[in-house]
Amino acid sequence: MSAQTHNPGMRSLIRRGLHLEAVEGLSEEELGLRRRKRIETLIGVCWGLIVLKTFLVVWAVHHYAMPFSPMWVIAPTVTMAFIATSAYYWLRD
Repeated sequence: MSAQTHNPGMRSLIRRGLHLEAVEGLSEEELGLRRRKRIETLIGVCWGLIVLKTFLVVWAVHHYAMPFSPMWVIAPTVTMAFIATSAYYWLRD
């Protein structure tokens, strides 16, 4: 699939959501703040996906009567996400 077949409406929605509009005339500090906000928005979206995955894993394990605890899937995911998020906030400045 080529880059030309992407939906331009979706691309502009993503660009607005991540604040990727024109950056002419912005100071270095403003660019840094915009970049930080973009990364922190992405972190929030990823945590939301982790929560969704958690609910789906718990549902699937119980619905299909799988012979293992859902924590075998959930615990490593949350642990690694917590480590990555903590490292970002600890090292960001």
